[in-house]
Amino acid sequence: MPDLCIVCNGDQWRTVRSGSDLYKPDAGTFQLCRCDSCGHVAQIPQPSKPELDEAYSISYSPYRPAWRQGGWPLWKILRNITTWRRMHRLKRYATGFRLLEVGSGAGDFLFAAQKAGWRVSGVEYNPDMAQILRSELKVDVRSGELESGTWPVGEYDVVALWNVLEHVPDPLDTLLKSSSYLRKGGTLFIQIPTSCASTTGTSFGQYWALLDLPRHLNFFTQDGLSVLCKRAGLHLTVFRTFFIDTAWCHLASCWNQAATSKGKYSRMSRFGFLAGMAMCKIPRMLVDNWRGQGTEAFALAVKK
Repeated sequence: MPDLCIVCNGDQWRTVRSGSDLYKPDAGTFQLCRCDSCGHVAQIPQPSKPELDEAYSISYSPYRPAWRQGGWPLWKILRNITTWRRMHRLKRYATGFRLLEVGSGAGDFLFAAQKAGWRVSGVEYNPDMAQILRSELKVDVRSGELESGTWPVGEYDVVALWNVLEHVPDPLDTLLKSSSYLRKGGTLFIQIPTSCASTTGTSFGQYWALLDLPRHLNFFTQDGLSVLCKRAGLHLTVFRTFFIDTAWCHLASCWNQAATSKGKYSRMSRFGFLAGMAMCKIPRMLVDNWRGQGTEAFALAVKK
């Protein structure tokens, strides 16, 4: 049976890109394809559950908690900027005091929201990371996938899906379960790679930061996300791409590629050269984001 598109149930796909796991290059080659009917981009075929479990080892870089890291290494500064932007959006768009984060990762957003007075809960796929958050932050973080019946229906004012939907085989199922935990009028926060991200940065090859195969399974269009939200009883109200996200993705890709060089001096020299080349693309990045064709989108959906 052919793989069906999660948005339109189409079964005609066109290959747009392939690559390997940046962290485990010997794990094989993975393929991204675009649906001929609606433009949604997905990994075809989908990895098996054992393959995904292996891909989410505790050494996966997003699992480095900035909240317990001493000093101010560059990665922590950048992570804190991301957390600050998310908290700014939470204050701007959300009301209430009850928050559920799906895919808590290293727990930086949960930690910040808890400090700001929110009553927080979380779900994290990696059981080791979930245990760290429970024991050290004293937060209700369940391990595994988001399931029905874990909390009462309508329990939360906000559900956050920061860079989550691209990781799940069935985004509609995740949206349905997330919607069930929202009160009427509650807000769903979403951050996702766009379908444009699957065809941008081809010069970086497998080092393109938003490729992240085999973990990134889906790349979304605005129309596709709107269709999925509607099926989940949600109304998509915001879908925006930002220059800073596109620029950051280029710089992260430069570092991924430079990190293959041996020796600190060689890595830094190569990064400087690649970053300079990437900055020459700033005018194009600005135009792409003005057209809504950036690499990452921030989206809001409201429970009907």
